[in-house]
Amino acid sequence: MFQRCRGRRNIHPERGASNIRIDTIHTYFNMKLAMSHSHLGPFWFIASRLKLRHLQLLAAFSRHSTLLAAAESLGMAQPAASKLIGDLEELMKIRLFRLEGRRMIPTFAGEVLTRHALVMLDELERTRVELNALVDGRIGHVSIGAIDGPVVQSLADMLRIAQDDYPEIELEIRSGPSDSLFQMLIDGQIDIMLGRRPVIPSAHPVSYEEIASEQLVVAAAPDHPLAASGPHTLEALSEFPWILQRRGSRSRQRLEELFLERELPLPTRIVSSDSWMMTLAYITRSQALTLLSAPAAALQSDFGQIAILPIDFSFNVAPWGIMTVRERAPTPAALTVMTLLRQCIPQMSSSPQD
Repeated sequence: MFQRCRGRRNIHPERGASNIRIDTIHTYFNMKLAMSHSHLGPFWFIASRLKLRHLQLLAAFSRHSTLLAAAESLGMAQPAASKLIGDLEELMKIRLFRLEGRRMIPTFAGEVLTRHALVMLDELERTRVELNALVDGRIGHVSIGAIDGPVVQSLADMLRIAQDDYPEIELEIRSGPSDSLFQMLIDGQIDIMLGRRPVIPSAHPVSYEEIASEQLVVAAAPDHPLAASGPHTLEALSEFPWILQRRGSRSRQRLEELFLERELPLPTRIVSSDSWMMTLAYITRSQALTLLSAPAAALQSDFGQIAILPIDFSFNVAPWGIMTVRERAPTPAALTVMTLLRQCIPQMSSSPQD
């Protein structure tokens, strides 16, 4: 199996005494001769019956210089290790090692195969680590669809914790109205939805965990005439222009219901816009009023961008919650994110509702 090499002395007739490793030259040409018989095909590892044990033994030779030490490191008998390498050399038709005393010296081909064996074993170890992380919910991709208003602060808290504790979970946040988000959930574009149930009941079975009703506030520019006084009545607010979400939205519908319940005429100066940037630009340049979710408004108020007007009535809309598709099992990473959401949203109930 292995070629044993002995040093030979050759004295050049013209250059005097010099030591030349004839055995090394023989080894090189023997290897070239063996390799010249046939090239390895695309599936040489199948034809050579390459096994994981071969890779492990090759890697052991990179750490130990003798066959005995390499075999013992793998819990193998020396004859079994010798046969394993011999069979591989025979099947590949390439000499991989030569013996110098008890030392195993890799040929050029042996060095190449050993180097790649180490890479393959390292990739297998990385695969083990990644699969364990996947099973434990420490790695993966999770897409969350969320309405803008009531979830902003809690979602931001969850993102901060996830980035610190689970940096290998890739998080994607998508926003929009509940109806659009619900369709994304059904279509599989998002894994978790934070929003309201659709107005029209859906035939798709979902798990729904109610969190809370959304409290709305009336917001205006920081220097608005009503910002320094109050609380204000709905009738007083009706005298100012408004910028609201499009007709049919839940917040606008609830505002119109309040005016009708109190037998007050609806405001006549209303601009419709679903853009928060447009709304913010408009109210800071006018005396217009708008409706915002209380958590989002508090965040903007802390930045000094808006003022929350004191009012003498409560203003809540339909409850919102967390939804997943019941027939689609959540990934381990999604379960991790769900746990973090429960930690960051204290109002979340303990049991889901179907």
